[in-house]
Amino acid sequence: MKFNKAHYLVFCFVFLCGIGASVALLFEERAYVDSNQKAMGADFTDKLNDALRQYTLELTSVAAFIQSNKGEVSESHFSRFAQNLMMSPGVSLFFAQYLPIDKKHEYQLQQRVLLSNPNFKIFPDGDREEYLPLTLLYPDKIPYGYDILSSQYRDLESVYLARSSYALAASMPIALPFSNVMRNKQADTIILSAPVYLPLDSRVYKLTDSVGFHGIVGAYFNVNSLLNFVAPSVSGDLFYRIADVSSDEPVWLVDSTRGAAWDEGNYETHYLSVANRQWRLDTRHSVSVWSRGHWLPAILAFLVFTAIACFLSFYTRKLSLTYFSALDAVNERIEVDELTGLSSRYHIQHTLNELIGCCEKDDKQLATLILDLDHFKTINDAFGHEIGDKLLSSVSKRLLSILPDDAVIGYLGGDAFLVLLMQDDYQDRPSLDIVATDLIKKISQSYFVEGLTLNIGCSIGLALYPEFGKDAVTLIKNADMAVYQAKTLGRATYHFYDGEMGRRFARNVRIETRLRKALQTEGLELHFQPKVDLITERCVGVEALLRWEDKELGAVSPAEFIPIAEQTGVILPLGDWVFEQAFRHIKEWEEQGITVPPIAINCSAAQLKRVDFLPNLLSLLDKYKIDPSSLEIEVTESILIEDAESCAELLRQISRLGVKLAIDDFGTGYSSLSYLKDLPFHYVKIDQVFIRDIVEDRKHAALTHAIVSLGHNLNLKVIAEGITNIDQLIMLQEFGCDIGQGYLFSKALGANTMGSDPMIVALNEQEGLDKQE
Repeated sequence: MKFNKAHYLVFCFVFLCGIGASVALLFEERAYVDSNQKAMGADFTDKLNDALRQYTLELTSVAAFIQSNKGEVSESHFSRFAQNLMMSPGVSLFFAQYLPIDKKHEYQLQQRVLLSNPNFKIFPDGDREEYLPLTLLYPDKIPYGYDILSSQYRDLESVYLARSSYALAASMPIALPFSNVMRNKQADTIILSAPVYLPLDSRVYKLTDSVGFHGIVGAYFNVNSLLNFVAPSVSGDLFYRIADVSSDEPVWLVDSTRGAAWDEGNYETHYLSVANRQWRLDTRHSVSVWSRGHWLPAILAFLVFTAIACFLSFYTRKLSLTYFSALDAVNERIEVDELTGLSSRYHIQHTLNELIGCCEKDDKQLATLILDLDHFKTINDAFGHEIGDKLLSSVSKRLLSILPDDAVIGYLGGDAFLVLLMQDDYQDRPSLDIVATDLIKKISQSYFVEGLTLNIGCSIGLALYPEFGKDAVTLIKNADMAVYQAKTLGRATYHFYDGEMGRRFARNVRIETRLRKALQTEGLELHFQPKVDLITERCVGVEALLRWEDKELGAVSPAEFIPIAEQTGVILPLGDWVFEQAFRHIKEWEEQGITVPPIAINCSAAQLKRVDFLPNLLSLLDKYKIDPSSLEIEVTESILIEDAESCAELLRQISRLGVKLAIDDFGTGYSSLSYLKDLPFHYVKIDQVFIRDIVEDRKHAALTHAIVSLGHNLNLKVIAEGITNIDQLIMLQEFGCDIGQGYLFSKALGANTMGSDPMIVALNEQEGLDKQE
């Protein structure tokens, strides 16, 4: 989402937070309601369980009462005990006495007297081996004599279970078991049966079977009466239903609703044990969850968050408008250069990418021109940066006036401008030549700045899309290479980028990288080429020459990598390495007893400009204990032109040490006779470009002869380098040249082979003879 829609984002975020908070409160309240429902159900279950436990406790008390009496318990005695014991309403008690068949007649006669009922008999009729007639009842007295061992008794299973398990047994929900007394079709009555077993000492007074079974004490109650006893202590907000689930099919005992309330499934289920039976109890609130919950906090949270969302949205909108107003101002400054009024570097690169997309779509050519002012630094240094800035502004205005309306013009910084021209024809290069020539001509006309008349030229580099770049970065880089080439060709011209230039620059970068690595991994090596006295043909010196054999680039010529080293600054550590290695070899040769004439070392202008050049030289001389007279330093004429005064003083100090000085490549630079006269040089070295054609070219011969004569007149010795044949040697001897160097005498030698070179061997032999004399 764009930032200018941030207020919507803020509103939605806070609003959603409000919804989240409200939902969380709703869920919390819902959880509370559910928890309350669960707690109420659990409480109701506990109270029901307590009531049933009370029933069983009362029943076991009655059983203990009958068991503990020595004689037969009378009806009045049983009634009084039961009346005092029973605390639970709606419960009826009975005692069914064990009676074998041989005691049936005697029992009936006895009961007729006790009950004052001459018609009393055990029913249902039928002869059975054993009887359990109802003998004592409270408070109901109707079914006296009913045999609960008869097949008509509906809870016969519980009787057998209680008798055999010696434990309390409960019936499944049934109608009243004594059907001849009371007919009730609803199965909502539960009978609890407890066996009465007598100890041995009591069996003589009462009827028992062989194991002391005396009878069954029972309690029966209606589930509704049980609930009437429990429900008053339970909240009226609770619905419930009870089922006997001891068998596969549940038997529902009671339901406080009409049944539809349980369809939702949102209720709590509890289980409790009643003697040998399992009961299930479902409970739920009698009203919906929405009626029981306190939802006001959730509603208030939603309203508060909505209000906050509206406020923050309004504030963010206001802040956003302020931000974009400031951003527009900043963008304008980013896109338009404040100094020149042209497109900034950032904006014109962005525009270049857009134009590339258009050219790709419309199949057009795009020319990228970098225009770089010539010697702009001189104007800045001479008149100050303020004048320089105003000159740049004037150049910008002139560019706008002379270029076509569809040209895109930008300022790259420093003294460089970028011009973009879209071409319809891929073969329209002649028009670009005309544009470039016209630009150089019109930009080079005079400017009037602050009362000054200033003249400045420019160089132009061109790179074409898509041939030499398909993205902005590549096109600008290639155009920059082209303008560099234009400046190399003499400035005030233009140059088109081509593939060869790119490969050359790529190789230069590779050379620089590998050269830096070679300095660290000792991939460089010094070779030494002898210098010969042309009269005696004896070795009078050697020149240290740098050789580089790279694993990736192969053998790289010094003519290729030295200029790159000078441009990239690698020449400084490279020069330090050459001096260090030369001194180390001199020391090794001395230790081996090999006499080597003075070694000439080439020194770059960048090295001589360093303030620590002389201290470093002194440090090396002291470190290796080298005699300064065994060292020569060769410098080019360019350093004398660039910084003559400071250079002259440095050369004088070096000369005072005893180090010999030579001017290298004499005649190829801006030769001046003044420094030959004023500076302490010992040698003048004629560049091999003159020696190469000295025999065939009379002009080269005349120049060489003149340099030799000039050197001698100034008490300088002249060295000619690049001598390759005998004709060149003879002519130089005729001119009176002092020293020669070249393949005619010897190629450059490795440091390890210096001791075996014939010229060095001859030099050492001659020195030995001189010492003997």
